[in-house]
Formats: sequence, C-alpha cells, structure tokens
Amino acid sequence: MLDELYEKDIQQLIRLSESVGWDYDESEIRTIMISGLVYGHKTMAGEIVSCAAIIPYGDNLASLGMVIVHPNYRRLGLGKEVTIRCIQSVPRSVPIMLIATPEGKPMYERLGFKSVDSIQKYLCDSYHPPRNTDVIDYSFAPYHPSHLPGIIKLDQSACGANRKKFLSVRVQQAKQAITVQNREGDIVGYAFSIQGTVNLIIGPVVAPNYKVASHLLHKLAIANESRLRIDIPKEQGEFGSILVERGFQMVSSPPIMLLNGDDLPARDRTLFGIAAQVFG
Repeated sequence: MLDELYEKDIQQLIRLSESVGWDYDESEIRTIMISGLVYGHKTMAGEIVSCAAIIPYGDNLASLGMVIVHPNYRRLGLGKEVTIRCIQSVPRSVPIMLIATPEGKPMYERLGFKSVDSIQKYLCDSYHPPRNTDVIDYSFAPYHPSHLPGIIKLDQSACGANRKKFLSVRVQQAKQAITVQNREGDIVGYAFSIQGTVNLIIGPVVAPNYKVASHLLHKLAIANESRLRIDIPKEQGEFGSILVERGFQMVSSPPIMLLNGDDLPARDRTLFGIAAQVFG
C-alpha cells in the first residue's frame, strides 16, 4: 500500500535507509517531514519497503529525494510508483529538481527528467587548516534569530526559490550556524553544519565569493573530529580547489535533473554548498 508517511514511521525509515547503506537519522528525516511530504509503500504487515520525499519551495521549485526501495522489493516498480506520487503532489507547472544516483538516473529519464547540471561531492577525513588567511572586509558572527529574514532573502537569490520553511527548521537542527555581514551590517553570507551519524555535513554555504566561502568552511570544519562532507555546484571550481588544498577529495559528481522545465531557476552564483542532496 502506498501512502503518506508520518513521524511515527521515522524509525522504520531509518532502517530502510540502512538497508541500502545510507545514513539518514531521526533529526534529518524530521526536518524533511516538516519541510515537505514523504510517501512510501507498506506491506500487509506494516513494514515500510520504499519511500520518497518532495519538498516544495514556494511556487517555482520543488526538490525530490530520499528515493529508497528495500533490496528485497526491487524490480516491482515501487520506486517509480512512489516517485510519481511525489510528482503528483505539486502543481504540474512547478519545476521539480533532483540529484540522481547512477542506479536511479534511468528511471528518472523515463519519467521525463533531464540532466541540466551537476554537483561535486567532497569528503574529508583529515582537515588541513590554511597556512595563511586572506584579510577580507567582512565580519563573521554566530547565528541569531534576528538574522533569519536576511538569510532567507539571501538564500532565495542564491537558490532561485523561497526556502523559508526549510531554513527555519534547518537552522534549529544545525550544530553550528554562522552569518557574514558587510560594513553596513547587511547579511551577505551564511553557512550551517549538520552533525550526521557518519559525517559532519557543511551546507548550505552562501557567500559573495569563494574567499568568504573558504572562511566559512574553516570556521565550521576546524576542531571537528567527524569526517567532513560538502556538496558543491560544479560551477564553483575555485572553491573546489580550496577544498582539495584542505584535505577534501571529490568522490562523485552526480547529475542535477529537472522535470517541468529546461533550466533551474535563475541563481546569482553565490551558492557554494548545498544543504544535502534531498534538499537540492
């Protein structure tokens, strides 16, 4: 049976994630559920054997992700069916983006998704602080609730969509949240770190340039013992070079795919790290 999933289903969703080697935890799934909708198949005994999530961002973009089918229930069309349910939950005019796995890409193509860009996934087991720090004319401060309106406005320009609901939840989940201000006191950058079961996830990262982004990275990465992960847009090549210098390795470059549109909404090239693949 295919139906919407709720908070009471979180522990089963964690086990489903583990069955395919993924590491979703309770706080991450809770954020997904608050921000969007999760659907899945249950057996007659009530076991969840598939899931997918759709997260609307205003009226001009939605992100689809967390598409999982238990290994024992593959080749039954469950992945396609739960993905279609997510697609049908938003208006047909809304572009839907996703970041595809190699296994999922053929199915998404059959459903009409087209590759429009890609991201680069970086992991770091041993962070190397920079020898020299560039002097930049900005100030950095821990997040304060008064910063949220500025973050939402900045994020909309960076991502091309209003992610107010998601950001309001995500900042509460963050291990650290830092903002960047110019001389006039305007919010011009921000970054969050999220502690997962395996990795400290750095993102979103929004900054006026790659040098400011690298400062944000350092403030979130230093003195953390977990393995670090950051996923960056392919276009941010200079920032990618900084990551390599600091001990990161690029491990994959999955495609960004889009349905109901030819291009992602206009972005101003200030996005240096995405929140997570499920959030786009």
